[in-house]
Amino acid sequence: MKIISIIPARGGSKSIPKKNIINFLGKPLIARTIEQSINAKNINRTIVSTDNQEITEISKKYGAEIIIRPDNISTDVATTESAIQHVLTELKNTDNYIPDVVVLLQPTSP
Repeated sequence: MKIISIIPARGGSKSIPKKNIINFLGKPLIARTIEQSINAKNINRTIVSTDNQEITEISKKYGAEIIIRPDNISTDVATTESAIQHVLTELKNTDNYIPDVVVLLQPTSP
């Protein structure tokens, strides 16, 4: 089975600036979520959906694939579902890849 995880991580946070990459016990917070996904025995691909270059760089460093999220679904009112749908569409269009299972992992809840 093709099982992927999608980690949505916008750059703009009004409540806690840079919350997805804030240092948490010596690592960026998102790194902990990426590591859990990569170490999960059934997850084949770990994908971060982001609109932010710093999140992109950190996520790549910890082994995640990146799909750049467009501005129109990177606002405060954009839904997580829109980010998931964007990733699935991109995977289908660029890799002809359709996962059997999608696991949603929030970077702020590793």
